[in-house]
Amino acid sequence: MSEKDLRWNKFIEEICFRELSTLSLVQRKAVLCFWYDAEMNNGGYCGYVDCYPETDPDELEEAILAVAYKEIADNYRKAVTDGENDDWDETDTAYYGFSPSLSDCLERYVETNRDVIFN
Repeated sequence: MSEKDLRWNKFIEEICFRELSTLSLVQRKAVLCFWYDAEMNNGGYCGYVDCYPETDPDELEEAILAVAYKEIADNYRKAVTDGENDDWDETDTAYYGFSPSLSDCLERYVETNRDVIFN
């Protein structure tokens, strides 16, 4: 396993399970995106909101913009504001089509910020 892969595993195992209030801003953005991506890939937006109903939409949108790019953030915002109209079919389908994916962007973000993430 490469050093990069080991760091990614360490991020998931050690950083993602900390209380959000204990994280630095860079760590917090990464963790928010990790849990959003994980739940989107597990049950779509409906699953995400069931697991994380207290999420501040503005904070997650800002985190997505820092980690990934505007189209993913815009899709998230659309899911928050209009997604329920079609049970999140449109926004979930769009999410699965993004390339690079949020997960790909997050892996790059963690690697680029490894000195802060693992501090």
